[in-house]
Amino acid sequence: MVSYDSNTFINENNFTESNLDDYNMKYVEAVNNSNLLNLIQFFNASEEIYAMETARNYLTSKKIKVIIAIPVDFSELLIWGYPGLIECISDSSDFKKIQENLNAVYDSIKIFVNQNNLTPQFEVRGFEEFSIPEGYSFKYNYNMVLVLSFMVIGVGMVSTILIIVQEKPIARLLLTPVKRAEILSAKYITYTSILIIQDLSLVISALAFGLYVVGSLFDLFLALFILGFTGLAIGIFISTFSKTKTQANQLFFATFLVLILLSGIFIPIDAMPIYLQIIAYALPLSHGSPLITGIITKGKSVFGFDFFTLLGVSIFLVITSFIIFQRRKYEV
Repeated sequence: MVSYDSNTFINENNFTESNLDDYNMKYVEAVNNSNLLNLIQFFNASEEIYAMETARNYLTSKKIKVIIAIPVDFSELLIWGYPGLIECISDSSDFKKIQENLNAVYDSIKIFVNQNNLTPQFEVRGFEEFSIPEGYSFKYNYNMVLVLSFMVIGVGMVSTILIIVQEKPIARLLLTPVKRAEILSAKYITYTSILIIQDLSLVISALAFGLYVVGSLFDLFLALFILGFTGLAIGIFISTFSKTKTQANQLFFATFLVLILLSGIFIPIDAMPIYLQIIAYALPLSHGSPLITGIITKGKSVFGFDFFTLLGVSIFLVITSFIIFQRRKYEV
């Protein structure tokens, strides 16, 4: 909540000051009594000049879902029998939650009206923050945000799960002076180059079909690249670990199914048991979807916790793949 309300009235005839009923704090009390709202922080804008800027930063970083702004004449209008206006700035990056947020605000207004014996003549002004501009399809944008993460990681996994286990020349190459690290490095370089082309094509195609990106396209490309490289690393890890193509395919389907189920895209991670939440946050898709969502819908920078978590997972998988490949025995 950001309050601009003043509880002081100045008579324009003789310029005398008088105190008004502080309906502002009474509304705060109503918000605290609502079961649908959780007051994260209250700002008095007359004392904190950057209150609204701070609140908007909270909204951008998903710390809050809605900003309730109390105008300067809120208490004065109520005292003189006029409707008090409450301004709402709702996070509309998830359009399904907009009405839910507004319903929660309506609940607090109902409590406020009943507690103060007021006539329910309040108007809620909703300002949708991060909404899709006219001319763009919000359904297309919403669905693209959902599918981009597991589509990119899935393509990376599919393209690499058989590159080691199915190739007979690997064993013959080991008879030459070529080192194992050089063989696996060549695989990584080749498929990373392919990944870059795929991500560029995906970004161009998505934009051509009407994807609206609030953030930087370069940030979006980096997000897709790190997520795709994580999928690539998972695929090569499976390929080096598996002894047969059948085993590699089975591990791929099992791994991809677990990644999707614990990604938080379809089942909120907060609704999972604690032990599943720990596993989910260690998996890449739980970080890939928030990373892409933040860039596309809110203009956030790619360099954050989710990006560096994916980078750490990728480095771990790459190092593990090299260790397994060094110790594997191959027959010519």
